[in-house]
Amino acid sequence: MKVDVAIIGSGPAGLAASIELARSGLSVAIVDEYYRPGGRLLGQLYDDPHAPVNQRRWDGKKVATELVEQAKTLGVTILCGATVWSVSPGWQIELSGSEEKSVYAKAVLLATGAAEKALPMPGWTLPGVFSVGAAQTFTNVHRVAIGKRVMVVGIDPLALSVAMEMKHAGIDVIGVAMAPRSPMTEKLSSPIQALSRLGDAAALAPNLFLRTIGRLTAGSLSQVAVYALSLPLLQVDGIPVHIRKAVTKIEGEQSVEAVILQAVSAKGEPTGREERVEVDAVCLSAGLYPLIELAQVAGCSLTHIPELGGMVPLYGKDLSTTAEGLYVAGNITGIEGAKVAMAQGKLAAVSIVQTFGKTPSLTKEEAIQAVEQARALSPIQFFPQVQVGLAKMEQLWCEAWLQREGEQVWRM
Repeated sequence: MKVDVAIIGSGPAGLAASIELARSGLSVAIVDEYYRPGGRLLGQLYDDPHAPVNQRRWDGKKVATELVEQAKTLGVTILCGATVWSVSPGWQIELSGSEEKSVYAKAVLLATGAAEKALPMPGWTLPGVFSVGAAQTFTNVHRVAIGKRVMVVGIDPLALSVAMEMKHAGIDVIGVAMAPRSPMTEKLSSPIQALSRLGDAAALAPNLFLRTIGRLTAGSLSQVAVYALSLPLLQVDGIPVHIRKAVTKIEGEQSVEAVILQAVSAKGEPTGREERVEVDAVCLSAGLYPLIELAQVAGCSLTHIPELGGMVPLYGKDLSTTAEGLYVAGNITGIEGAKVAMAQGKLAAVSIVQTFGKTPSLTKEEAIQAVEQARALSPIQFFPQVQVGLAKMEQLWCEAWLQREGEQVWRM
């Protein structure tokens, strides 16, 4: 198959980009290994306090359906169930699991998204233990309850959001607790860090107490608040949030039967006696990281920026990379929300359209402003220092550009 632009990933970034590209008269193909398009949009269901009153219910599945319909109406080809195993300059994309074995394109957009980090702990391989993303997909996409009594381990915006979604679906979420202390969970097991993450999710808080806690985390009272939360005061939508308790073990013979809770200090160190709580499912949340493998295969320079989620491609403000004709958008650029990803998809598309000598529906400056606005209004911040990360990216990109210009002058 030959197209003008190939997009890898059919999530919010990829779909939004395909619509802008197709409207500009370019032929587009989207490739995704999942059996249906939509990416993480499919599992999202929450209230956005920043949206207009009549649009506050964010139904990602509905949004995905509308985007797919628009893309198909404009002639975008969507190849699902196809795994990309090679991306080489030219651009040639090799597939498996699809009738199409190769896609040839003049430009490529990587919108591969993110993956979940593992949270290893005693008993985590038992049947009945789910990642937070899997729990969200079962609940919101397939309408399947992962259990009757569920404990969520890991305190962060995504965990709190999914816990509320499960409760609204009729599941008894008995609590959200800290991860156990280990060499792999240093930040995840810290109540002070957890309190900061609660602040990042304060916009979603359905009660005054959590909103107040969110404000406290931004000031000098954060450590005082951690000590105060040794009392069972904090709830999110009626779900207890145990800032000062950690799940140290998951028990069961053939499947999950219980978890062991233990009180911890403000630094996350075990302090109290153990408590056995019966559950039939456990949901683990350890955060997300960008999926950058295909960027590496394609020859794109990578850089490590913790404030964006870890290793990410090196990219400019227009979302171009160090590999000519290769662009990025969505969570591969840093872990953020779906609305930011959609705005980035459109920005990448605008950049690509201009390289073809065509006129997009908005200027590059307008598309960049749209990304910044989406970021400012995002209801969830996965990484609170994302602006610091973006500033680092801009500096690194400028340095790379100057170095490249210098090398070209030297060759001349």
